Amino acid sequence: MMMTSLRVARPLFLPSHLCARRAVGVKSRISLASSSSSSSSSEPSADVASTPYATEYHAPVMIKEIIEQLDRLVSSEAPLTRVVDLTCGGGGHSEAFLAYLQNAGLDGVEVIGVDRDSDSKEEASQRLKTFPNFRHCLKNFGDLTPEDLGGEVDFVLGDLGVSSHQIDDPARGFRYGGNVEGGVAGPLDMRMGKSGISAADVINDYPEEALLKILVDYGGEKYMSAKRIVAEIVRSRPMTRTDELAAAIERVTPKWSKNSPRKGALKTKARVFQAVRVAVNDEMGSLNRLFEKVLPSIVRKNGVCCILTYQSDEDAIVKAAFKSHHDVDGKIRVVKDREIGRDLYGNRVGPGEKIWDVISKGKKASADEMKKNNRARSARLRVAERA
Repeated sequence: MMMTSLRVARPLFLPSHLCARRAVGVKSRISLASSSSSSSSSEPSADVASTPYATEYHAPVMIKEIIEQLDRLVSSEAPLTRVVDLTCGGGGHSEAFLAYLQNAGLDGVEVIGVDRDSDSKEEASQRLKTFPNFRHCLKNFGDLTPEDLGGEVDFVLGDLGVSSHQIDDPARGFRYGGNVEGGVAGPLDMRMGKSGISAADVINDYPEEALLKILVDYGGEKYMSAKRIVAEIVRSRPMTRTDELAAAIERVTPKWSKNSPRKGALKTKARVFQAVRVAVNDEMGSLNRLFEKVLPSIVRKNGVCCILTYQSDEDAIVKAAFKSHHDVDGKIRVVKDREIGRDLYGNRVGPGEKIWDVISKGKKASADEMKKNNRARSARLRVAERA
């Protein structure tokens, strides 16, 4: 397919009064337009063609709002050393960071793209090869150490969604296949990386009780519905393809329901596939490790952390984590609102040492972005500053 650059369509993102803080000639540092010297590696799909930095590999979400947070940090005049994209994917958010820093005259700030998927390393490294201050780190973000990054970081982004590339490639096994309109069957894989257990291992080898817990906890499936689905999965073993799993779900699920859209087969398949994917990739475990160990060790004091979530379970973890404190024994725990008091000056105080100051609570994408990119509809952006 012929490649088409989106660079000419990039908007001016931030207020004009921020533009004069550094001498960058006639160009504003917040203009992410034609100043970037890299070129996209693939043409965007039609539904997201006008989304900044979109390619066929992935359409990054809420770039404008995230760059505003980076600009706020730069405007504080604190020295910047490293910006980390914890979920690099095809490099869309990373390219936005690089273009912004280039326009701000901050080419010396390193941008590190982290991802467990080797496809991401190949795609992002090729796409961003003209930026000497970019490097890729092939690792699960839940296992990162300061040594992996070269020291503390100033700005961190974690986009917890599955990349468009992974969803759209039938060989990765994330799509329903079967009777879904336009669906293409693939192997029961669903791994975000190239190692570890696959969806086939979960579906064929896990005991019935474990599968039931996965569907209820990770997919939000009602207990009795999950019980029927799991029983049919067990009866249908072994399964190796996504259309086989989709067919098993369809056999015990009404195709549609007049009174409850939750009971429709399409929505049920979406919940089941999501649940299996979360289990295969240990997404909740990685997220908990990220907040319990990784972020407190890599983000410097007053550094900024932005997290994009797409599922209610993920969002609840992030929301709670940004309220966490270090106990006197050093362990991290969430502090409930009723445990927060006030000192003589009216400042909020709680037990132990506070880790984060919340900057933004669950901001949604703009209506215009949601119209252009339907995968932005469920996105929530939470932002906090390291206390």
